[in-house]
Amino acid sequence: MSDSIALWHAEHANFATLLDLLERQLDLFHKGESSDYELMLDIMFYMTHYPDVSHHPKEDLAFARIREREVTAGPIVDELTEQHARLKKVGGALVDALGDIVNGSIASREHVEASGRAYVADFRRHMETEETAILPLAARLLRDSDWAAIEAAIRHIDDPLLDKNGEARYAALRRQIARASRASQPITR
Repeated sequence: MSDSIALWHAEHANFATLLDLLERQLDLFHKGESSDYELMLDIMFYMTHYPDVSHHPKEDLAFARIREREVTAGPIVDELTEQHARLKKVGGALVDALGDIVNGSIASREHVEASGRAYVADFRRHMETEETAILPLAARLLRDSDWAAIEAAIRHIDDPLLDKNGEARYAALRRQIARASRASQPITR
């Protein structure tokens, strides 16, 4: 397995951990218990500022190369590309709604919860499809030169959750992830 495929898979595992954390907060929210809105907002800020800006654009370029070499992959590539756009839109709307709550605005509980749950479900389904349908094709069809061209085409952004000296806004999120990861595989690069 190439380093790029391994990284793709590892990032999915990291995103799944964040979705689990978000879902736990949505469960508290649903029960009327105290949710950590700052944590929810930090999760969604990350999801809209790393996967949407770096991870998904790289995937889109990989999808295009896969499609060139495996024409039968066209429908799944088209669907996954459309899902990237939808996830970005829904994620942005959820960031806005959570930002309103954190800033003291009144937001519809039902809207926030429904948006959050839809985002979590859609993102999980999306990753599952990539893991089962696209990653095997990428491993078989893409060469080191393809991965180098993909990396060169997208401005590199360090994953802010892996940068211990990175943005302060991610410090609490890194601690939450570390606690959640102790039971599973740690986040590494």
